[in-house]
Amino acid sequence: MALLQVCRMDELRVLLTAAGCPGAAPVIRQLKQVDERSVKIIGTDIDQYKIGAHWCDRFHLVPRGTSPEFIPRLLEIIELERPHVLFPQSSSEIIAIASNSELLEAAGTRVMVASERTVKISENKAELYSFFEDSPVKVPEFRHISSLEQFVSSSEELGYPDNPVCFKPPFSKGSRGFRILSEDVSRKEIILKQRPFSYFISMNEFMDVFGEDDDFPELLVMEYVQGIDCTTDPLTRNGDVLLCPIKSRHNERCGLPMKFIQVESPELLESTRHIVKALDLDWIVNAQFIGEYLIELNPRISTQIFAPALNIPYLAIKLLLEEITPDEVRDCSSKIKIGQTSVRYYNQIFFDDN
Repeated sequence: MALLQVCRMDELRVLLTAAGCPGAAPVIRQLKQVDERSVKIIGTDIDQYKIGAHWCDRFHLVPRGTSPEFIPRLLEIIELERPHVLFPQSSSEIIAIASNSELLEAAGTRVMVASERTVKISENKAELYSFFEDSPVKVPEFRHISSLEQFVSSSEELGYPDNPVCFKPPFSKGSRGFRILSEDVSRKEIILKQRPFSYFISMNEFMDVFGEDDDFPELLVMEYVQGIDCTTDPLTRNGDVLLCPIKSRHNERCGLPMKFIQVESPELLESTRHIVKALDLDWIVNAQFIGEYLIELNPRISTQIFAPALNIPYLAIKLLLEEITPDEVRDCSSKIKIGQTSVRYYNQIFFDDN
């Protein structure tokens, strides 16, 4: 099937995956605020009780991105809804979408995703850190391990118990699976005074869980780096950064930052340019840094600070559809407002589920 053509002022149909993820509501709102044309949003999610089911114009349930039925289900939705653009939002789905981008585009939609190789490196932290280990981009010192003996020896090599070390699975979303191995934190204080999702764990506690485990997990053991928590959110094309908002992240709750401040950082901008060029990244990217260290790279949109004059999701769509040029996107950099602050908060919707 030929790709659907869209004229400048025609209705734009966007297939937005993971329409219930933490960043979905502001993305939906930003696309709905476009005034030069009507934007119809077709949302998908694995759960019907998500904001996308209420805020999107149309909504469809899908299997998990790791399911063999995920891509066939997307193809069904594309045939039914005829979207101009497929806009992924979840790490759980991005590899499947990148691996099948030609098939999806053959069904008649443009897919906002980088190459399969780039996505797989970005989503696997062991491969990501190895890729940039001897480059201008700083990554934490790390060990990629798959046994209890390797875990203990790697922790000691990285300074434990004198210094804390951290670990997480190479494939994981956000803070899932992340823990800080430390002997300096009172277990009593964690139980009585901290929230139940504390990241700290002792070696004894780790041994209690994994010491007799025959199926030891693959883990990335890393030095514990400290500094300001920032992300860069570049819009890219063919390995080139076209514009790049940078924000600091604050007030983490349940693994999610609740406050963001737009900042300037020439050092992080330079690191981001190198990352984007080295991996030949495309479209919207999210890179997380602690201090100068690259911690995580998402080859997709993540939580952003949306400014009234700078609608990055819509800019990316127009760039994908070749309605604007890379130079026109670069010209929008002047609209990034340093000091602009965003606060994430809980809200509710009410509906009759009968």
